[in-house]
Amino acid sequence: MEGRWGASWLASLPVWLTTAVLVGCADSGPTGPEPPQAFDLLVLNSTGQTMARFTVAEEVRVAGSKVDLGPNFDGDALDVSSLHAVSTISSFGGSRVVFVELETGTVSTSGFPEPEGNLANPSQPAFDESGAVWVGGRGSDAVYRVTPGEAVATRIGEAVGTFVERVVPIGDELWAVDANIDDEGFTFQPLGPSRVVVLARSGEVRRIIELPAGAPNARDAVLSAGRLVVLAGGTFDPVTFAPDGNGAIVTIDVADESLSVPVPLDGNGIGLESGRDGLIYVTSTTDFVTIDLLRFDPATGAFQRGPDNPIRIRDAAGSRVDCWTATALADRRLLCATFSFAEAGRLLLLDSEGRALSEVPSGFGTTDIRLLE
Repeated sequence: MEGRWGASWLASLPVWLTTAVLVGCADSGPTGPEPPQAFDLLVLNSTGQTMARFTVAEEVRVAGSKVDLGPNFDGDALDVSSLHAVSTISSFGGSRVVFVELETGTVSTSGFPEPEGNLANPSQPAFDESGAVWVGGRGSDAVYRVTPGEAVATRIGEAVGTFVERVVPIGDELWAVDANIDDEGFTFQPLGPSRVVVLARSGEVRRIIELPAGAPNARDAVLSAGRLVVLAGGTFDPVTFAPDGNGAIVTIDVADESLSVPVPLDGNGIGLESGRDGLIYVTSTTDFVTIDLLRFDPATGAFQRGPDNPIRIRDAAGSRVDCWTATALADRRLLCATFSFAEAGRLLLLDSEGRALSEVPSGFGTTDIRLLE
């Protein structure tokens, strides 16, 4: 199966400088202030089963046609390297890792070894510095390594946890986030505290870091400012599935493995993204209808904009926008994507306070965005 970005994609192939910032002062020449340099980003449309590319400068605009990820695609997260984008397909679609070659838009897939095979249920993927991808098996309780072009992933660690949600490569180790929830009984309720299992890259478990009781259902993590920032999604009512509002952020100092106290979200966590401004952008909800955007500083372990004063996202008409996921450029302008089953999502470029600067449709069921390196 192959997909193509289209002619306008090919015209945008040069990789833009990732350290560009908006020059806010007057230029010494006659032309005045310099415009912001351009960045490209990818948007993952889970229900639309596509990946789309956009360019951000003074405004956000489409950069080529969408890539078709196939009829079984249901991934909700992606990562990027200099050459590829990657996402995953759950066990409902046959447990696959999906690669997209950035230059051509060509799509390829990798499977999982037996005996788990189609039941591995891969987690969110993460590239390492070599271009290899690490994923956890939510269903198989294992950790895997796979590179683009490989037909089958390699099982690295077994019996790592009960529901491995994320594997973060750090130095010569793998930090695997285990939600420790009941997926076999399909209650998806905590079996005990969430954990971070630290493995050697060869697969041996070196140590286990148990997260505090106030951080249930750990579901994602990013490395920033020397700390692993873990999003605890929180629990939900097993009958009504209403969120219990007990999500939190907890940080782990990578050097000494000290844990912070959980920082409450006053809601359930949806996702977190590292901004190019060095801050973390967290989305949370109390009802899965309205969504708040929070700004967390990993260096201080505290919110700059917390649950009591979230960033108020507004479109050009002044109406509220609920961001499913969001991140920031180095100049602190924000990028926000909305999610909807009923209509196309929206991709907004905003100032640091959430006021709209530009907007385009993002695609159906947008669940993740990623700035290109």
